Amino acid sequence: MKRLPWWRRPYLAKRLLEIGPGHNPFVGVTHLLERHVSDGHERGGNALLVPTTARLIVGEATVLPFAKRAFDFVYASHVLEHVEDPVQACKEIMRVGAAGYIETPSPFLEQGLAIGDESSPAHWFHRWFVFSPGSNQLVFEPKSVEEVARFCSCRDGQFLREFYVAVDFREAQHCFRRTAKTTIFYWKSSFQVEVRERMTDCRQDGRPCRFAGMRHALVSNCNDLLRARRMRRLTQCFPDVREVFQKFSQYSLLVH
Repeated sequence: MKRLPWWRRPYLAKRLLEIGPGHNPFVGVTHLLERHVSDGHERGGNALLVPTTARLIVGEATVLPFAKRAFDFVYASHVLEHVEDPVQACKEIMRVGAAGYIETPSPFLEQGLAIGDESSPAHWFHRWFVFSPGSNQLVFEPKSVEEVARFCSCRDGQFLREFYVAVDFREAQHCFRRTAKTTIFYWKSSFQVEVRERMTDCRQDGRPCRFAGMRHALVSNCNDLLRARRMRRLTQCFPDVREVFQKFSQYSLLVH
């Protein structure tokens, strides 16, 4: 069963909702909301698992069948990248919950897997790049063939563009820790939501782009001594990575 780090667990929560639990529900959950009960396509063919102490409700994230503040904690992992209307889904999450946790694939992972591989349906299953430029904000940018090929004109955007050229990301992804490949977002009471029609170029639009966070995810991973063996494998398999880091002055302990 899914768990949060011990220091972030909702120990005092008595009513806990998970949206889209799939075959691996969150530990301690009291209510589960699932859209596809019998169809396991979005669960990789796995059967839905409902703990004996939890109640299963069939419904949509955009229309939650619960009263205001019905839950002490709402857990939504790998759900929002699928929804058609993320603003409405987030409004509903905030309406029924007092606090919660949201997790999605990170733009670093999503763009890396999708770029240059338009033939794979699995890479286009998600509708959005989801990231958090601030502690209380979630931003959604559309994930399409056109948008995947675009990069911000800022230094971070160009660094990521050349990094993806230097690697086969389908192989390179295994060198990176989970925190680099997921957007992790905790909230309490409420949070801000922004849906953009296209990729934001921070030099033109004056708003934060997603590439600053992507660069941080990549470089911080390359400073993690616990990943030293995998970083060595990354640079051995893809030696051009060193040149990209040097070109953009992205110094790290393990890639230099």
